[in-house]
Amino acid sequence: MFEDPQSSDEESPVPDTDSCSAKELVKLFQQEISPASEVAASLKRTCGLHIAQSCEYDTFAVGLSRKELQLYRVRESGELALENGSLGRYESAIRGVKFFNGDPNNLVCCTEDGDIYLYDVRTGSEVHRFEDTSEGAKKTVSSCDINQNDRVLCASSEVQKNGDSFLLFFDVRERKYLGCYWECHSDDITHVRFHPTSPDLCASASVDGLINVFDISKLTEDDAIQYCFNVETAIDAINWHTDPTGRDLVSCVTTTNDVHLYDVESQDSVALFNREQITQSMRRTSAIDCNVVGTHNYGNGNMFVLAGSNFNKGKDCLRTLRYDNKCLLPDRSFNGNKQIVRASVYNEKDQYLIATGECGLIALWKCRMDGSEQASIINSASTKLKQKLHVSHRAKPY
Repeated sequence: MFEDPQSSDEESPVPDTDSCSAKELVKLFQQEISPASEVAASLKRTCGLHIAQSCEYDTFAVGLSRKELQLYRVRESGELALENGSLGRYESAIRGVKFFNGDPNNLVCCTEDGDIYLYDVRTGSEVHRFEDTSEGAKKTVSSCDINQNDRVLCASSEVQKNGDSFLLFFDVRERKYLGCYWECHSDDITHVRFHPTSPDLCASASVDGLINVFDISKLTEDDAIQYCFNVETAIDAINWHTDPTGRDLVSCVTTTNDVHLYDVESQDSVALFNREQITQSMRRTSAIDCNVVGTHNYGNGNMFVLAGSNFNKGKDCLRTLRYDNKCLLPDRSFNGNKQIVRASVYNEKDQYLIATGECGLIALWKCRMDGSEQASIINSASTKLKQKLHVSHRAKPY
């Protein structure tokens, strides 16, 4: 995990460029969107690494490589406004930011040294600090999340001196440490995500290549683990999705910029898109420059991949690819991007994307489509995704 990067622009034998004509790009990416608003997080050199939006979508928080946490507001016009430029300043790097699911005024931020800060954004004050000192020294934290009913906070750790990596659980209301899981991952845990509607379901991902899904209502870790997927390569981030048929899916982005998609209950591999395939779907020429930012939900039972190019410091390409029946299809093109994007959030209600990255800029793009185009996409995906995908069943590797 980098602190204050020069750039992630990779050396490529051939400069990355579009693989088709400008006219064809306009036809394929039917929405070419320019930023509605853009602000700089700092006049000093910094990188935006983490971003989270409130449940009311009007505020969002950004964690910077300068170890600072900032709060912004989205005005009705779509303009971004700085609300609090110094909500938090820390001794160690920020590893995750998350608003409560039902309360837009509560925000947590975890840092590498093992502290998880709870803030009231109305006053800008720290309300509580969660930490686990059950074994003496605090554990090195790598990410955090809050469950759907805002009762349980989970933080993941890197491998500690004893060789174990941990999922740490805290009771938000009682402000106390509940316990931990430590047996199901053998390397740094990179990301933890609770299910968006089921408060007891939690997924974790690791450098060891495993995605584990737990039911935290169970009394022991052995009983809690429900599903395990072996991606067979280091995982950077995961996300939950629900397809038009109602089944739960988990996506992951690997450290090599591949995207995997799994059916949770059947444990089937639904789709795999490697870096070369994503580059082709973006209509670009250099796979080594492909930068997969993450996956997001449209809010209608569909999902998309946000990806760009590292060439020319990210200025030439930032696009979304719509997932439809095991394919990634050209969707939207975000013009005017000025950086390699590292974090993003998508507002499903008002349909806008906010992204930040290596230049410390925060940009908002409005993505709203007209009704006929939206209906066409929904109907296409819904019809095709109802087909049951038969893929070889993965054995649990534990």
